[in-house]
Formats: sequence, C-alpha cells, structure tokens
Amino acid sequence: MLNGIDIYAGSGPIEWHKVAEAGTAFCFVRGVYGTAADKAAAPNVAAARAVGMKTGLYHFFRARMDPAAQTQAMLAAMDACKIGAGDLPPVLDVEDNPNYDGPWNNADNPAYIAALRSWVQTMKDRVGRAPIIYTRASFWAQLGNPAGFSDCTLWVASYRDDAPTMPTGWPSPYQFWQYSESGTVAGISGHVDMNYFNVSVQPRHL
Repeated sequence: MLNGIDIYAGSGPIEWHKVAEAGTAFCFVRGVYGTAADKAAAPNVAAARAVGMKTGLYHFFRARMDPAAQTQAMLAAMDACKIGAGDLPPVLDVEDNPNYDGPWNNADNPAYIAALRSWVQTMKDRVGRAPIIYTRASFWAQLGNPAGFSDCTLWVASYRDDAPTMPTGWPSPYQFWQYSESGTVAGISGHVDMNYFNVSVQPRHL
C-alpha cells in the first residue's frame, strides 16, 4: 500500500519536502476544472516531481459545458505541465457538481456518457494507454453503470475505514482509493484528500 494525495489551487502553498517526508508517494494535481486551467497545476507538478513523487493531472469534467472544449483544455494543461510517459495516466473526474451545475438530471446521461467516451479515446490516442477514471459507486449507478470503461484504471471515492464500495464494472480489489476528503499531511495547511494505491493490482502505475 502506498499513500497519496490529490490537490488543486485552493490547497494553498505547499511545503513539498514535508509532504514527501511524511511518506506521500504520489499526488494527483487538478489540471482543469471544466474548461478553466488550474493556475497552480504546472508549479505543483514540477514541485512534486522535484521531491521524487509520482504525479499526474486530473480533469474535473462538467456535464453542462462543451465537451470538446473541455477536452482541449485538458490537452493544453498536459502540455503546460509536460506530462509524459513517466507520469500517472490522465484522470477523468466523473462526479456531479450540484453547488455549481445544479441537481443532476438523468436526462443528461446519454450525452454525458458519450462525452466521457470521447474524452477517454482522446487520451488513449494522446498517451498510448487507457486513462484513469475517478468516481464513486452511487454516481456511477446514477449514470446507469455504463459499460465499456473497464479498461480504464479505477480511482474510487469511498469514505469508509474498511474497504471501498466499488462501482459496477470494475473488479475488486481497488487500485486507487480516495478514502478521506478531510485528511491532514505535513506541509499542507487544512484538510486534504487522502488516497491509497494498492501495489498488488496490475497495471502497476507506481
């Protein structure tokens, strides 16, 4: 088991050497929110690499924004952060966003799922391997447990102590598990998302 975090511009100034010394092996950095680039992404990726942490970008994909424009924004962020073969695969963050996009409407599911498929294929073409999908079981079920994504590594959000609740379509055990949204780690003020990587599961990204 390896420990990791995920961060965004709002995580504030980070003392990366302290984060690494605390045993943090990897970090997912927000690259894009919808079509908006995270202004802290490039410096955060560079700083995480400098202390020996494995890193990669995640894209918070928004259902009510143009999918092609969002995908292009992620590609631009990957270029800006110099994402390459030695980094973690790009992450598609699949979740609802009620505070900013309103309640989820199941009528949006077909178009949203089609946009997810297009994003995944674009990233496969770009990096030569399947991306990672971040989601939680309840939202994946609200989408109808869409098939055809099982070749993507799962990063599951499930805030419990024993084992994550897995979305339909991916086998247990988990690979990446976000087990807390209110953790603490040396070098970061305030709460931070905490993650595990299961080293026994292939493909071995870390």
